[in-house]
Amino acid sequence: MVQRMCSFLHNRRTSENRKIDKFIKSTIYNARNCCSYYNYGRTYNNSDSNDDEDNIDYPIFLEWVPFNRFEDIKQIGEGGFSKVYSALWIDGKAKYDKQDDGSWKKRESEPIRVALKRLNGSQNISVEYLVEIEKQWNYYSTMIRTNALKFYGMTKELETKEFMMIIKFSEKGNLRNLILNYFNDILWEDKIMILSKLSHNLRKLHKLDYCHKNFHSGNIFVKYNKNDRKEYDDDYDDDAIYISDFGLSGPSYKQEANNKVCGVLPYIAPEVLNGEPYTLFSDIYSFGIIMTEISSGRPPFHERKHDIGLSLEICNGLRPEFEEGTPEIYKKLAYKCMNAIPDQRPTVIELFKVLKFWYYSCDNLYYYGEKEKFGYKEKVIRAMFEEAGKKIPSISTPYEKNPDAIYTSRMFTFNSYQNPLIPLLLFHI
Repeated sequence: MVQRMCSFLHNRRTSENRKIDKFIKSTIYNARNCCSYYNYGRTYNNSDSNDDEDNIDYPIFLEWVPFNRFEDIKQIGEGGFSKVYSALWIDGKAKYDKQDDGSWKKRESEPIRVALKRLNGSQNISVEYLVEIEKQWNYYSTMIRTNALKFYGMTKELETKEFMMIIKFSEKGNLRNLILNYFNDILWEDKIMILSKLSHNLRKLHKLDYCHKNFHSGNIFVKYNKNDRKEYDDDYDDDAIYISDFGLSGPSYKQEANNKVCGVLPYIAPEVLNGEPYTLFSDIYSFGIIMTEISSGRPPFHERKHDIGLSLEICNGLRPEFEEGTPEIYKKLAYKCMNAIPDQRPTVIELFKVLKFWYYSCDNLYYYGEKEKFGYKEKVIRAMFEEAGKKIPSISTPYEKNPDAIYTSRMFTFNSYQNPLIPLLLFHI
């Protein structure tokens, strides 16, 4: 087996944390058994004479990388429980060619720009938090045939001794900033495309039975070029949109209290505020909140203090408002996602099917006009969103944010509130 894969196994590189070492070693053992591979193009075939580097598979595994192998480190972001840096990884991600005998031969790698996510307080990283990191690895492993976010390995900051995740660097902005900066340029067709691809990515996460637990517009990264809408197509496995930070909303060290909730308050489902565990339907609630944000161009409850008072009102049925002129079918779907009763919300598969049909109804390539699903014909759906789109350029989105409206993840300690009130109207599609 090639040297780079073996070096960690032979303890030349160690995190000095038994749990993390064991985790990384397990990914290497799996790679040695050829369980999964990076794919930078079409599937590898020994009979293919094309030597293009983009058509070769590589084993996929995590690496432990000494911190001195990074240069030009700059902070580029900060959340409630982590900081994010850009850095130049001197060695770059290991790459290999598969040989005729099934073995792997190392190829020369080049320096690459990566993101380093420093996990605050992770000197004593908990078993529970490490499990969430393992879930991220499992999820990214299912995305290897895409250009989505890649998880390369881990390192440790020398001064603080805090662990850092090594992730593919992306110049994409998050959805919240996209809405803030380009709201009046984003057509309704684009809004539906974003939501359709977002539901597709969430579907992949839920297929593994994983809850995101911190699903909000700051954790969704979007490629958008208002001058080139060709970037948006029907490839649901492209890199136009991806989700980050699932399962990692809280601190990396162990929390004893079980009445604590981590996240961004307006996106937290009412049953979670009531002390119930996160479920897949909790993510669907957050999806509905994101739909209101895409409609209005403003973060949910930006004018309110994000405190216990707002939490109580959310539990009693308060929901963000939509922009005037938003199509009724859109509002009905969002309200269904935000239903106070979790199992009255759609599954992510149901959500994806509806949004995909809407997107195809708005897209010329797939538009037939008379095709009908979910109670509406394509031409009716297209007409609704085209009419709504006429108002977008004139919508005023500037807003005053309450200084106590916080859109980074925080820890909340709540007593159980009264059960959410059942809305007087349950919307159906």
